[in-house]
Amino acid sequence: MKVKIRLSGTKKEVARLRKHLLKNHPQMILSNPREGSNPKYANNQMWFCYGDYEAGKIRRRRSE
Repeated sequence: MKVKIRLSGTKKEVARLRKHLLKNHPQMILSNPREGSNPKYANNQMWFCYGDYEAGKIRRRRSE
């Protein structure tokens, strides 16, 4: 079973939650946070972090 994940929020919130989730769930992989690029929100972009969770499988990560 594989579940797709998307975190969104401020840069600080996304980075903090990403670190917490990766520490407590070795089955999860999450990319580094990146700023959104929607021109509609040019002065107020959210930050995003994408990944997935695969139950029962310990994932190898390149970085925490």
